[in-house]
Amino acid sequence: MEKRDANQNERSRKLAEALLKGWKMLPDTCPICDSPLFETPSGEVLCVVCGTKVILVESDEEAKLEEHRLALDKMLGDLVRHLERELYEAGESLDEGSLRRINMLLDAIRKALIIRRNLARQERTRS
Repeated sequence: MEKRDANQNERSRKLAEALLKGWKMLPDTCPICDSPLFETPSGEVLCVVCGTKVILVESDEEAKLEEHRLALDKMLGDLVRHLERELYEAGESLDEGSLRRINMLLDAIRKALIIRRNLARQERTRS
């Protein structure tokens, strides 16, 4: 019972802190812990209790676009990290194999950025 009270007090403290910061409490709840969601001044939506970042959508189509964008952003991050590792390992001695791998990574990054721009354009035309 005492542990539950401590958890409830901690939850209440986090909610109160968000309100004192001027964050806007939303009518939506966290999909993880069912606590109220807050919108920060920068427009980010998050659960202050468990720290989950949330993207609110109004339709299944919008949800699908968001899923694609998140997957694309993850892939871009992975590609950039792979490129950085390739450059680090090559050092100053770029052989033909290293150059080929670096060019392939750069090409994949360029294509992913084109897809991201097209997704953003598609989203703007729906708005």
